[in-house]
Order: sequence, then C-alpha cells, then structure tokens
Amino acid sequence: MNFDELKKQWDKQPEQDIKIKPEYLTKTKSLAEKMIKSFRREAIMWLSSIIFILIVPFIDLYQINGVISFIYYFLVFQFIIFGLYYYRRFYTISKMIKQPNTFTSRESIIRLYYEFHFAIETYRSSIYVLLPTAIALFVIMSGKDKTAEIVDKFYHFSHTLANEPGFIYTVLIVGIISVVLLILFSEWMIKKFYGRYLKQLKELMDEFEE
Repeated sequence: MNFDELKKQWDKQPEQDIKIKPEYLTKTKSLAEKMIKSFRREAIMWLSSIIFILIVPFIDLYQINGVISFIYYFLVFQFIIFGLYYYRRFYTISKMIKQPNTFTSRESIIRLYYEFHFAIETYRSSIYVLLPTAIALFVIMSGKDKTAEIVDKFYHFSHTLANEPGFIYTVLIVGIISVVLLILFSEWMIKKFYGRYLKQLKELMDEFEE
C-alpha cells in the first residue's frame, strides 16, 4: 500500500474509529516521539547555523560588504523563510502527538502517518530548492576579497564566457558535482533521522490490518 492509497484509505475511514491493540499504540507513540526528537535536535542546529550566518558579515575575516552583503542577506532571508515553513509543519505534528486522542485509534494513526509523510516531503523539497542558495552562500563566505570579482564575472556572463570560458566551465562542473553530493547527503540525512522511523510506522500500520 503506497502513500496515495493510504491517503485514500484515511479519507474513506468511517466516523467510528477502529480500536487497535494497546501494544501497537505504544510502539507508534514511541516512533512518533523519536521523530519529533530528531526534529527538535535538527531545529536547534538550524537555529544555531542561522545565528552564525547572520553575524558572518560582521567578521572581518569574511570581508562581506557593499553589494555583496545585500546579496548575502537576501540569500539568508530565503533560508529563514523556507526553514520556518517546513519546521512549522513539524511543530504542528509535535503538538498533535501531545493530544490525548492521537494514539487511540487506527484512524488517528493513519492521519499521523500522513502528516509525517507530508512534512518529510516538504522538508525534502525545501532542501532541493535551497541547494543553489547554500552553494551561493558558501561561495560568498569562502571567496572573501574575490567574491566581488566572481559576482562581476557572472553579471557580465556573455563577456566572461567569451574571454574566460574555463572559468564558466569550472564553476559549472564544480556546481553540478556539489549539487549531486549535497542531494546524496541530504537523502542520507532524511533517511537516517526521519525515513527509518516513518518506515517502521508504516510497518506497524500494515500489522493493524492483519
């Protein structure tokens, strides 16, 4: 039973909840709490990273000023907006599992699974959208006094391509490799901190039907 079928089944559930075995409910609650714990741990790391990124322009070592600082903060703003968007879903779920009726029936467990699944997919989509932003921030932070020159070359892309094609090709190759590696790393992170628990929750739900 895939996710779409599960959602349809949830939508078709009768108003009268189907009670399930207490041991299954206990296991489900344990899995949900582990996922929320992973979320909280990552949220703290994300908040710490945002604080660090915000103060980076004030550190002389990185030499972020002028137009570059404007671009930098614009990229950081994107990070914050997308981060708040997907972490808000996890926060909603954390409130949901504290409700006394969340683990009392099969219908509520199906709904919990659906919410977790959607939150993880939102998380994955946000990561993919923010990958170019993350790379751009890294370039700005690591480029130091060369950042303005790099930005200027991209601003005059046609001229740079005609006179310095090696620069464009190098950036393109490095960019593609970086994106691929970041995607693989992100998928590993999702699987490690969320996917395995979601899979176990799905297996428990399959047992409900036996």
